[in-house]
Amino acid sequence: MSYLWLPAGLALSSWFGFALGVLPYRKRKHSEDMGSSALDHLFPITVAFFLGYLAMTLLPHALLESRQPFFAFIVGAVVMAFLSRKVFHRDPCCEVGHTHDPLGLTFFLALSVCSINDGILIGLIHPPLLSGLNLGMLFHKVTSSFALALALGHWHYRGKRLSLFGLANGLISPVCFFIGLFLRSAPHAVLDALLGFSAGILTYTVLTGMLPHSHQMLKRKPTAWIGFIAALGISLYLGFLHRAWHH
Repeated sequence: MSYLWLPAGLALSSWFGFALGVLPYRKRKHSEDMGSSALDHLFPITVAFFLGYLAMTLLPHALLESRQPFFAFIVGAVVMAFLSRKVFHRDPCCEVGHTHDPLGLTFFLALSVCSINDGILIGLIHPPLLSGLNLGMLFHKVTSSFALALALGHWHYRGKRLSLFGLANGLISPVCFFIGLFLRSAPHAVLDALLGFSAGILTYTVLTGMLPHSHQMLKRKPTAWIGFIAALGISLYLGFLHRAWHH
């Protein structure tokens, strides 16, 4: 059943977030404040789910249970560092907190890099219905698409052009999810390398980009700690259940 609902959820959460991101521009005077306030509360929840998943599931599975993907993990982190610092000059998967204005098309391409990795990673792992990865990813799609719509609107993308960006953004991860499922039939060594590579990308993004920006938001909006702590607790518990099920 997750072969259907998960890619559908990725697409719908992306389109939902994008639609919410378009709405503030109907009240231009308050668009930036509205966008910032919403992201300050939603983004830490995303980070909390990812942290719990990394600690309880992905890193133990990718690094501790096998030595083969360790090199691929390092390569994935290095590739993401290169893209962040030399190509896009920003954290591709991080939605907010930058001192410069994101260029619309560059922002779209940057987020697309993470959307590709997100879809392939979920397809490769194919986690249980309720897992920190799935929940975190769904929240991530809402917040990243929300920020993308705000960025494109800031750079005066409108009408059909804006809608096409939103449609394409929502389809990238679902398509790559099925690519990840197809890759599950690859030899075990190749599968371990792909998992390690994707884990390196996600770990670099969460620890060096998303977590520091989340900390900034939590300082600005102390009430966001409620959602962060609750999401982290849920994610850790789901990770514990996942590991208990495997053992």
